[in-house]
Amino acid sequence: MTDIKGVPGGLRRPAYLTMAWWRRPVGTIYLASLVLSFGKGAWFTCCALFFIRSVGLSPAEFGIGITTAGLVGMFAGGPFGYLADRLGTREVLIALQAVEGVAVLCYLFVSDFWTVVAVTCVMVAAERSVPGIRIAVISGLCNDEERLDAISTTRVMTQAGIVVGAAFGAVVLTIDSRAAYLALIVFCGAVNLGCAGMLRLVPHVPSLRDRMIKRNMLVLRDRPYLLLTLLNGLLALCWGMLTSGVPLWIAQHTGSASWIMGVLIGFNAVTIVLFQNRVTRAGATVRGATRLALWSGVLLAASCFVFATSYHRAGVTVLVVLVIAAAVHVVGELFFMGSGFGLSVGLTPHDAHGEYQGMFNTGQAAALAVAPGVMTLLLVEWGVTGWFVLAGVFLVAGMGTVLAGGYALRKQSVGVGKPAGQVLEV
Repeated sequence: MTDIKGVPGGLRRPAYLTMAWWRRPVGTIYLASLVLSFGKGAWFTCCALFFIRSVGLSPAEFGIGITTAGLVGMFAGGPFGYLADRLGTREVLIALQAVEGVAVLCYLFVSDFWTVVAVTCVMVAAERSVPGIRIAVISGLCNDEERLDAISTTRVMTQAGIVVGAAFGAVVLTIDSRAAYLALIVFCGAVNLGCAGMLRLVPHVPSLRDRMIKRNMLVLRDRPYLLLTLLNGLLALCWGMLTSGVPLWIAQHTGSASWIMGVLIGFNAVTIVLFQNRVTRAGATVRGATRLALWSGVLLAASCFVFATSYHRAGVTVLVVLVIAAAVHVVGELFFMGSGFGLSVGLTPHDAHGEYQGMFNTGQAAALAVAPGVMTLLLVEWGVTGWFVLAGVFLVAGMGTVLAGGYALRKQSVGVGKPAGQVLEV
């Protein structure tokens, strides 16, 4: 924090308004993440219509292609994380970012279903692997006290950039021409390549090769961590719930105006930007992180019950119900993210950030891959009953995380695994 000169009372301005804050090694990661998310926000907004209107895919082909790529991306994080620990987390992150950028630019030349699937599999495999590797880089650059806050701040930067990028995507959708879509692709590809270039300014994090250490993969033998990965993946369905489930629910089972989804997503993004760092601090211990997961499960389940009450409602009533449900949902999402950060970092051995973060990210990638199909089945086909089933999943995941976290601490207390710097007791 830096004082504002000439202001009585010693008032201070936020650290992020100072150049010193951005010049730190982790500050470069913040900036790269912010820039990258501009492109992601624009791409997420427009990709479906690009494939359908510009490339000429049918909706069914688009769904099959995206699902296939999601399944490929689901299994990419672990192997890339394992590779990152050996070759260098920064170097692998730069390579993945460059591969993603080149893959996006390849969309300029796709013209049929199979080329779209091939390019999308490469792009999504890189895209889904990046978050875990980025956390591994941050973990190697920061000390124990700074690590969790730095990871949370990166999430805030990403969310803020997506909001801005989505506005750019809305402009492209308004123009709705092939030239506009191709310009978007060039922009998104350039953003990815530019981000890869920026990451070259980040210091090298010593790898196992640098330290001449040889060992097998550890995470596959860490049963508590694998269980927590699964449970966190179940809680990660909250992302698909908002982006896939709620829009389908509103269209099929309520009389709400379609514009309300824009309000709900905007409210969600702004809330995360404002409060994610504060919530994440409560997960600075493993026990604290498990408590956040429990509350996340309870709140996400409560939001499901509130969403269910909007069934066949219309007018002002349905708008009020949807806003209340979204407010409960976003608090649950904040707790879910804080819990995930605390658990994934707090239970990781010192020299295995890449493979552990890559594996933990697999659970979230799996949720993103299956969410559209799951939400369609539960909320379109099953209606109100589907909301109750989804609420049960969140409750089981929240309560299960508390039990699995305790199991992990008991294993570590007898010497199984070495923590990566987070305080393991309350």
